Amino acid sequence: MNKDLKILVLEDVDADVVLIDHELRRGGFSFQSKRVETRDDFVHEIESNPPDVILSDHGLPSFDGFSALSIAKDKCPDTPFIFVTGSMGEEVAIDSLRKGATDYVLKARLPNLAPAVRRALDLAQERARRKQAERDLRASEERFRMLVEDVDDYAIFMLDPHGRVIIWNVGAERIYGYRSSEIIGKKFNRFYPPEDRARGKPEQALSEAVVEGSFRDEGWQLRKDGSRYWGVIVITALRDEKETLSGFSVITRDISMRKEADDEIRRLNARLEQRVEERTAELQEAYREMEAFSYSISHDLRAPLIHIAGFAELLTTDTESVLDDKARRYLQTIVNSTKRMARMIDDLLAFSRTSRAELHKVRVSMAEIVKEVMNDLQPEMKERTITWNIHELPDVQGDPFLLRQAVFNLVANALKYTRKRAEARIEIGATPSGGEILFFVRDNGVGFNMDYSSKLFGVFQRLHSSSEFEGTGIGLANVRSIVKRHGGRTWAEAVVDQGATFYFSLPDAKKTSDEPGSTRPAGGE
Repeated sequence: MNKDLKILVLEDVDADVVLIDHELRRGGFSFQSKRVETRDDFVHEIESNPPDVILSDHGLPSFDGFSALSIAKDKCPDTPFIFVTGSMGEEVAIDSLRKGATDYVLKARLPNLAPAVRRALDLAQERARRKQAERDLRASEERFRMLVEDVDDYAIFMLDPHGRVIIWNVGAERIYGYRSSEIIGKKFNRFYPPEDRARGKPEQALSEAVVEGSFRDEGWQLRKDGSRYWGVIVITALRDEKETLSGFSVITRDISMRKEADDEIRRLNARLEQRVEERTAELQEAYREMEAFSYSISHDLRAPLIHIAGFAELLTTDTESVLDDKARRYLQTIVNSTKRMARMIDDLLAFSRTSRAELHKVRVSMAEIVKEVMNDLQPEMKERTITWNIHELPDVQGDPFLLRQAVFNLVANALKYTRKRAEARIEIGATPSGGEILFFVRDNGVGFNMDYSSKLFGVFQRLHSSSEFEGTGIGLANVRSIVKRHGGRTWAEAVVDQGATFYFSLPDAKKTSDEPGSTRPAGGE
């Protein structure tokens, strides 16, 4: 034993007490014993110093063992009570056990006392454990009952192994309409519509819960008044410590409003799909009209321009002797304007083709593209002092033809707006940022007012007059269109007379923009 036992001995013979102590020590017990002879001493000891074991003689001069047993069962019912007596007939022995004695040992056979005490203590411990388990179970059931009864958003109820209701909470009463007195003991299949009962759906739900441990479903449930609601139902099989099925827990929630919302969303999606189809047809028709418009621009408008320019030159040539300087200037203005109009038509057609051209994405070396563009722009660099700062540029996935056009437009733009600088400085670089790569073209040219930056990438939008810097206002619009088709953005920063920086982003070939932790810098479209 881990601690000294407290043993109360009801005995009037000192020698017998000595023998009892001797046998218990021989049996390996560590204990403290207290001997009493009278009823008052016995009651006092039980109340003031409750013992772990009571050993009692059967017959004492002033107090008998059966009276002691009755008192012990009343005041300390869980304490083992063993008769240790000189003689006990069979009927008396049976009567003692029936009245609550744990065991009896004859004084002539005291070596049996230690095993009897050990059995009694083991039995008392087992009873104590069982009682504690029962108390814990009752407390758990009470907590469950209190928790379940107050929940009114969910129907929570319990079924026995045959599917009959045994516990019913207020939520179940609110949702189904049955009071507890009306539904306890009834089969839960009454909550299913007739068509579901006909095909055995309630029984199938219980069977699946038994096999899988739980069953979850959504469907129509039936209220007491015959109305239906759309509910989500979870059935869980309950088993005891021997894995024997003890019943089922059922949790149901009315989600009719959610279903109505889902149905409405499906209806809206169906209408949206129809509208998308209609809009797609409209866009296809608009595309065909745009194709016809492009053809008209390239042919029908170009012909009159050619005629105007041609006849203006003929008029200049044929009437040179009779025209004064003012008339010649007028004719030259007509010729220059028709040429400018022709360039605008060409640029607009190029922009239209760029917007419609099919993308052919491959791995593209941006470094090689910059080299090619600089080679093509050599005529623009003649007799100029230009300092180039070309950073290491990464490869990207994209259409090489379109990306080359975008880079060409940006570099040409930098060359044009640095033309008035004694020394032009142009820098081209790139830096990774999250799931994309930011490219930039920076110059020390005339810059622009940031208040008007929103106009930069629009068609025919210019921040400088054509007399100061030639151009049609299509180049940057083309850049934005190309970059946007590659999934990127464009924007610019500048200070008047201190240069400008044009940015564009492209998806990083090694990453995706939706990786955890990736960021997209602010700015651009």
